[in-house]
Amino acid sequence: MSKFYRFLTFLTFFLVLFAFLSFPSQAHAAPLNDIFTSPDSFIVKIQERIESFFAFTTDRKIIVLEKQAERRLAQAESLVKAKDIGKVSSLIKSYETLKENQGNLIKEASTTVPAEVKEHTVQQQARIENIKKDLSKETKEIIENSQRTVIKTVIDNLQDESGTTEIENEASEFAEEVKNVLDPGSNIFAPGTNEVTPGTLNVAPGASEVAPGGNDIQPGKTDIVP
Repeated sequence: MSKFYRFLTFLTFFLVLFAFLSFPSQAHAAPLNDIFTSPDSFIVKIQERIESFFAFTTDRKIIVLEKQAERRLAQAESLVKAKDIGKVSSLIKSYETLKENQGNLIKEASTTVPAEVKEHTVQQQARIENIKKDLSKETKEIIENSQRTVIKTVIDNLQDESGTTEIENEASEFAEEVKNVLDPGSNIFAPGTNEVTPGTLNVAPGASEVAPGGNDIQPGKTDIVP
C-alpha cells in the first residue's frame, strides 16, 4: 500500500510539473491554491480520474464520489466568500450529479447507505443553506432543486433497504435531521411531512459542464472508467 501511495505522489508531482511546463501562462495566471483545489483545474481533473480508476470496490467508489462532491461544495463556499458567485449554481449542480451517482451506485450494489454518507449529506445541506443566503431568488431555486435530488436519493435508498419499521424510522430520522438544518424559508419538504417537494425544471447556468470525474460513474452503473 505504501508503494502505491508513493507512486501516486510521484504521479501527481509529475502532472503538476507537466501542467506548468505545458501551460505556463494559464498555470501562473490562476492562484496556486486553485490549481490544486478547483474542480476546473487540469491537475484536479487528472487527480480525480486517477482516484476513480483505482477505486476497485463499491465502498471505495462511494468514498471517491463523496470526496469529489465535497470538493465542489468547498469550491462553491470559497467563491461565495470571495463574492464571485458566477459558477456557484453550476458547482452545486455538479455536486448533485456526483451525489446522485453515489446513490445509484448504492442502489445497484444493493448495499446499505453508509452512516458517513448520511451524516455528510445532512452537514452539506446546512452548508448549502449558508451558500444560498445572499444569492438571487432564481439561483436559490436552482440550488434547492439540487438539494431535493440529493436528499430524496438518500431517503429512497434508506427506504429500499428493507420494509422493516427500523429502516422506515431511519429514513424518517434522516429527513428530520435534514429539516433541522434547513432555513425555515426553504421549500424542500412539503409542510408537515417528510416528503420532498417536486422540483422545477430550471437548469443551472453551465450545468452541462459536469464535474471532472462526475461522468466516470454513470447513473445506475457500478463501474468506474478512467
